[in-house]
Amino acid sequence: MLRFLIGLLSAFPLLGGAAPAEVLWRGDFETGTLDQWKGAPKSDGVKIVQEPVREGKYALRIDGSNAARKGALDRIEFQHQPLPPGTAEGTERYFGWSVHLPRKFTDLHHNVGYFETRNSWSQLMSFEAKGEDLKFSTRVPYKLHWTGAGKLTPGRWHDFALHVLWSRDPAKGFVEVWFDGENVVPLVKAATLRDENAAFFQIGFMSETSDLPESIVIDHVVEATTLGEVTPPPLPKNR
Repeated sequence: MLRFLIGLLSAFPLLGGAAPAEVLWRGDFETGTLDQWKGAPKSDGVKIVQEPVREGKYALRIDGSNAARKGALDRIEFQHQPLPPGTAEGTERYFGWSVHLPRKFTDLHHNVGYFETRNSWSQLMSFEAKGEDLKFSTRVPYKLHWTGAGKLTPGRWHDFALHVLWSRDPAKGFVEVWFDGENVVPLVKAATLRDENAAFFQIGFMSETSDLPESIVIDHVVEATTLGEVTPPPLPKNR
């Protein structure tokens, strides 16, 4: 009987426990190329760099001003479409990424990470920046959840993490946000899908057009099943 019970427990090691931590996708540029990103933009303003980096050997630098004008915006953006069931109704995911600004952003509108719907092209949630100020909002309907005045300081790395349960039902969906390791948006219920179209993540350079030179460095973009898997190691004091 004892052998039977041991065998039964071995056959079901996760019974009653949490799902194992798993990295589902990395966009950390550690290949030294843009190959991790499907349809990566081609521009003279995009380059793989070895300094500064958040982790590993490589990061991505975008020099964005006037590099890809689209109407009233400068846009050089990288897209990640999670594999099914990535953003399907009821799916729970964590996303993390890090950014470094060589110089302070202008006081014009910028995006430093957002989710949008495929086909219907509608934003679902967004991290916006003006100068050193940050905002996080969901968009179904619009609701501002956090303002980080003076938080996006230049010359150092900043870490973003998002925990989301994808749902069109505001009573089921939720978001939770960390910035530089601090839980700035405790878990809050919100609709996180607008329709049946899949959501995808965009990051890069998107700003109102400006003649002033602006740049952003991006590293450690990760999709996973736990917060620990999307959180980079502690920063050395000089980074």
